[in-house]
Amino acid sequence: MRDEIEEGIRRTLELMSRLGIDGEILRHEEVSGRTSEGAAEALGVPLERVVKTLIFTAGGRFAAVVTLGDRRVDVKALRDLVGLKKPRLATPEEVERLLGFSPGGIPPFAPARLMPCLVEQAALELDWVVGAAGSEFAGVRFDPKSLLSLGFKPANVSGSREKRRYEPSEPSEGYDLGERPDET
Repeated sequence: MRDEIEEGIRRTLELMSRLGIDGEILRHEEVSGRTSEGAAEALGVPLERVVKTLIFTAGGRFAAVVTLGDRRVDVKALRDLVGLKKPRLATPEEVERLLGFSPGGIPPFAPARLMPCLVEQAALELDWVVGAAGSEFAGVRFDPKSLLSLGFKPANVSGSREKRRYEPSEPSEGYDLGERPDET
């Protein structure tokens, strides 16, 4: 298991380097952080500082939401923001094929440039948060505002149901599984 944890951390650090994300890796190998509550306990941080990365799908399209660990995503708001009809959580198999990370270990910045990405507005009001770092036994502490430079759009996806549409820069239809745009 230790090798899997280290491989997830290595891939997270590689992704951070490629995307220009600064952060600190935090290991918690004794306690799983698969849930937000577990991550908060393992790291000794308030639940309000933990972010989770959720992947939704509908009609072959995908969208990512980074929200605070103590919040639930309002699927109706998500539908209105990204235009997914009848969104559902992606299966673990879909997530792994698309991102190369398992649920519970998805770094918050992993979906960047692969699909429309939203970040909860409340997370952007914090100076740091902790998200998964490639494994349910590692986290990454980083500034959530750095997600904005990767094309994440601020949104109220766990509270307000304001009718706002996400205007993706590209691609407008999201990506199919397996596709990854060229990095520039």
